[in-house]
Amino acid sequence: MQVRQANPEDRTSIVQLLSASMGNTSTPKSEAFWIWKHEQNPFGQSFVLLAEENNTLVGLRAFMQWQWIRNGKIYRSVRAVDTATHPDYQGKGIFKKLTQQQVADCKGQGIHFVYNTPNSSSKPGYLKMGWVEQGKMPLKIKLLRPLAMIRSKWSAFDYNDALQDTSGFQKWSNEIMLMVNHHTWNNPCLSTVHSAQFVSWRYANNPLFRYYFFTDNVNFLLVVRIKAHSSGLELRMVDYLQFNDKVSSAYINNYLKKQVSAFCKQRGIHFISFSGRQYQQYKDCFNWMGYLPVRRMGPLITLRDLNMHQHFPQLLKTENWCYSLGDMELF
Repeated sequence: MQVRQANPEDRTSIVQLLSASMGNTSTPKSEAFWIWKHEQNPFGQSFVLLAEENNTLVGLRAFMQWQWIRNGKIYRSVRAVDTATHPDYQGKGIFKKLTQQQVADCKGQGIHFVYNTPNSSSKPGYLKMGWVEQGKMPLKIKLLRPLAMIRSKWSAFDYNDALQDTSGFQKWSNEIMLMVNHHTWNNPCLSTVHSAQFVSWRYANNPLFRYYFFTDNVNFLLVVRIKAHSSGLELRMVDYLQFNDKVSSAYINNYLKKQVSAFCKQRGIHFISFSGRQYQQYKDCFNWMGYLPVRRMGPLITLRDLNMHQHFPQLLKTENWCYSLGDMELF
């Protein structure tokens, strides 16, 4: 079996392998989606390894590049995302071989660490290959219509976001993009490095989800999306950026309370979710989120050291992070 780096000529075969391995899922199996996700990422193209046998593509492993910043220092990381093994070649250790090779290659490239959010089926395999659990992501929840949620559990909840009369990111302005680019990060916790290019790629031009935002065009940006569950509608507050540290927290709190409440009422939202870490850092701007405590009920986060060495244990402490839901949600 031959292992090699992917190139643009492999896109068609990659999409075919993903379809054969994963079947029909919510994630598109198309070259356009692959290009957006793995080639247009402003942090850099993904590291993609392919396994071939008898001139047939039988496995792939993609690590998506991501950058974090803490106290002005940038940390290069990769997120272990897409993986696929041809149905005729499963059980032959291809996933493990490709993953271990990616770890070695990324370490040689100076990447600091790997992170991902495995499910219960894939987690044991990652732990055997040196991944370490940080734990479940803390979440802050606000219930809006709990009785309606209970009633709706008896039947599947159907929601078509495309039917909603909303502008989404159509109101996006050059002024906000400029603020994103010139924002200074002095956060003592690890946060994603935001740029106008990143926000445009990750949220405004995301082909998988429709994102909306709230802003006063000067001081902050809150990005959200609607997610349908069998029990109702969730307003997922996926990212929060504050451009002015001197702005009144009470002003932001009152602004968001009014705007988000009106948005939720118009669309029949049942509950709101927010990163517990972002909530705890900007708590005075989100007092309107109510009194339910932050709880570890989000996705499980695991990490693998590459070049952090003696500093890696710091990554295992949740309090050293200010990750958003957008940093961890699957896309």
